[in-house]
Amino acid sequence: MKGKFAACFLAGLAATTAGAIPAGAADAPKPVYFIFTGYAYPYFAPMAEAVKQAATHHPDMAVKIVNANNSPSDEIADLNEAVAAGAKGIILNTIQESVTGTAAKAMKAGIPIVTVDRDVADPSARVAFIGDNDVTLGKEETQFAVDTLEKNKVKKPWHVVILQGTLGASVSIGRLNGAMEVLQPLVDKKEVEISLNQSADFATDKAQAMISTELAKTTDIQLVVCGNDAMALGVIKALQTHNIAPGRQTLVVGADAQPESLQAVKEGTQLDTVTHSPFVEAYWAVEAMANILQDGTKPPASKFPDGNVIIPMTVVTQANVDKISAWGTPEEIAPLPYGKAQAYRVTSDK
Repeated sequence: MKGKFAACFLAGLAATTAGAIPAGAADAPKPVYFIFTGYAYPYFAPMAEAVKQAATHHPDMAVKIVNANNSPSDEIADLNEAVAAGAKGIILNTIQESVTGTAAKAMKAGIPIVTVDRDVADPSARVAFIGDNDVTLGKEETQFAVDTLEKNKVKKPWHVVILQGTLGASVSIGRLNGAMEVLQPLVDKKEVEISLNQSADFATDKAQAMISTELAKTTDIQLVVCGNDAMALGVIKALQTHNIAPGRQTLVVGADAQPESLQAVKEGTQLDTVTHSPFVEAYWAVEAMANILQDGTKPPASKFPDGNVIIPMTVVTQANVDKISAWGTPEEIAPLPYGKAQAYRVTSDK
């Protein structure tokens, strides 16, 4: 299972409509839009594939996949177009929280919204959020690194670089806050000095360029905390170019269980990553929308405050990396933890 989905996720995915039928036909499926960041980052390809697979189990919904091209303004326009086209539901992978106002208007117009992976700024602007707890993720990836530095008795103060994701994205804000929950007490005790704390926009090339610039100033860096694996891979390249051994001289951590980062964890050049399966997130988002449209079922507030349905996460290290599949995709999708739901096998072209 490990790695075999990565290739099919990244190939042959284009904006498409699942189950579309002629307008005006009797008992027509309800049009549902999946508006997402797009294919600029490899992380989102499994998400689009999951939506396609999940939609096959719900012929009462016609799911259209819309690529927002990593543009907040395009995503706002896509939302408005979906509303104008008569969407009965919208699954939204937000690029930035600036989309919140437009999402709120859609909700007021009676169109339920389920956010996936990245959230809006106000829970009232959607019915449910399906994703990870980014504060927890940021804490977990950082804590393991701090524990490793301590275990190896690395001389203090430790010089730490933080590379944030896209500014204004909920995922970036949460992961930074989680990392700082671990680091700030050490900063206060003067055991950690944060040398750099900037956005590299979740991008490998930007992270590589940013760290290369920093290494031209100083190579005294013990840890680089990255908001995702794509940036971690760029950091590793930069370190190697400057003849610094990642994993020995400088620790690098990330998140997403990107296939290349799983290999880096095996090799020891990346210390850890964290799974939160974009495939499961998107699959559950389709299931959540189906529950809403079928009989109005929403996440029970007693179990899911603010409609937050949190995906299980796993910190991946050399100790368990052989058990983890690319992007953390399981062989079987567990049932959505409320409403009408069942387990489904993940299908593959291979």
